Amino acid sequence: MFYISEFINKEITGRSRSMFENDVESNSEVLRAEISGKKLLVVGGAGTIGSSFISAMLKFEPAELFVIDNDENGLTELTRDIRSRYDLKVPDVYRSYPMDFGDAVFEKLLAKEGPFDIVANFAAHKHVRSEKDHYSIEAMFRNNVLKARRLLDLLLDHPPDHF
Repeated sequence: MFYISEFINKEITGRSRSMFENDVESNSEVLRAEISGKKLLVVGGAGTIGSSFISAMLKFEPAELFVIDNDENGLTELTRDIRSRYDLKVPDVYRSYPMDFGDAVFEKLLAKEGPFDIVANFAAHKHVRSEKDHYSIEAMFRNNVLKARRLLDLLLDHPPDHF
């Protein structure tokens, strides 16, 4: 059987452990106190960084997890991945929503489902891919700057403990 994590460790990084693993282990009590039993919102959670963040957070057992992403297939893959892993406990309240965090429906979600204890935003256009033409640059600016600013403004009414 092919194990992707073993392949990456051996052939790509040359490490058997994450560079952050020692830090996480030495701060696990603090992390558990800040995450366990909390309500978590992850915007852009279906991407590479967002899904890795979710996996890391689930080890500390948040009570509720809400994930927002435009990528409906990515949300399906995320759900399949975290539910199939033996080392993660998916909260009883787990919701994934295929939506844009800049749309009015996201504001409705914040108003009805919030407040959240922890909010993380990974909904970003990568500049390497987005700098190819003026349309892509405008889309990147709208997403990475204007929508991110709007998210911060929305959170002012009910600020999370951690952002």
